[in-house]
Amino acid sequence: MARNETFRRFAVFTAGVLVCAVGIGFITRAGLGTSPISSLPFVLSLITPVSMGVYTLSFNLFFLLCESILVRRFTLAQALQIPATLLFSLCVDGALRLIPSRYGGPLADSAVYLLLGCIVMSLGIYLEVLADIIMLPGEAFVRALSRRTGCGFGNVKVGFDSCLAAAAAIVALCAFGRLNGVGAGTAFSALAVGQLVKVWDRLHQQIHKHH
Repeated sequence: MARNETFRRFAVFTAGVLVCAVGIGFITRAGLGTSPISSLPFVLSLITPVSMGVYTLSFNLFFLLCESILVRRFTLAQALQIPATLLFSLCVDGALRLIPSRYGGPLADSAVYLLLGCIVMSLGIYLEVLADIIMLPGEAFVRALSRRTGCGFGNVKVGFDSCLAAAAAIVALCAFGRLNGVGAGTAFSALAVGQLVKVWDRLHQQIHKHH
């Protein structure tokens, strides 16, 4: 791969990480839950002084370890997931500090935040996929598990996200006696983001076709 092409791909991937983190920030600040992969870090951040970004970093490093065990090797691409995850986690905390919360406010405001967050997050994910250079550990682990089990990536991703959301719900019930941090927004984002990624893909193909 030419140096300029490699640089371009890393730039697109980095932009995707930043955009995705902002999307998670809007979804979380909607006060209706958060994205499934962020649900457990978010709930844990509500019951401890540790930030959501730090938990995001910790879980992603754990997913990286699991991926390495599954594929039985540790490559340069996997090593690059570490700084990518650090950047992503810092951006998540930064987005949460900058975006004001709509928790307990008018439902219409929360719905706007949720929809905006899903649109932005899906764009970030699409840019990461479009770069085709490295992946964040969560998605890389799902890919490795999909290849090892022979199940489709989409099916494994749904199961993975569902397990994380269920774990977050259990922690929330134990800590608060209610689903604090896990709600309708979690389910909506799980369904909407995947569909919106397809929309970005079709839009990109249309633009590319006309050029």
